Amino acid sequence: MSCVQHMLLAMGMAFALPALSFAGKSPAGRPDFVPTLQSASIAAPSPSALTGAWRSAPDETPLSSPFDESVWGKNAKSIRTVQMTIRPKGDATLTVNQKVVDGRGRTVPGSTSIEQVQIVLGPIQRSTEVRCDLTVEIKQAERRYPDDPGSTWALEGLKVGVSTFTDDPGTLEIRVDTPEGRGSFWERLRRATSKKPSRTP
Repeated sequence: MSCVQHMLLAMGMAFALPALSFAGKSPAGRPDFVPTLQSASIAAPSPSALTGAWRSAPDETPLSSPFDESVWGKNAKSIRTVQMTIRPKGDATLTVNQKVVDGRGRTVPGSTSIEQVQIVLGPIQRSTEVRCDLTVEIKQAERRYPDDPGSTWALEGLKVGVSTFTDDPGTLEIRVDTPEGRGSFWERLRRATSKKPSRTP
């Protein structure tokens, strides 16, 4: 197996996370039960109320298996960050950045990937007491590798979920199912705030 094949295989393993299950359960434990929006339930924020930038904290995963160490070296780790920008009418851009850094914290050449998804947020699809799952329409999705400008392709079959929380309006939950069946994940995003630098008298 060539060096490039080793690297691509390692990248797939580094970013692979368990797939998500969205099925709800009733108090009686019925697996086919899905909480629905009742007439007296809480309304989700309108798209205009969600307008702005939302960001996740970096998600770091150590790459410590013998195979990972043979490709990336010791103490390497994969890092994923997620950002979403929402416009007043519900149009949004979801960006997922992934990379591998070596034991010295340097980004490994060729390991950075960027997934960008254009979506439209709609009304509530289902809800529970404090959680609202919004309708999400995917307009366009693509993955590219910045180190290789020609390696950009569409992500057919990508699925994205967006949820809000009435008890924590400053948080969004993003759920991403990748078309290849691996690398699916969920992430909490916080509303980004721009802090003005403090001035020293």
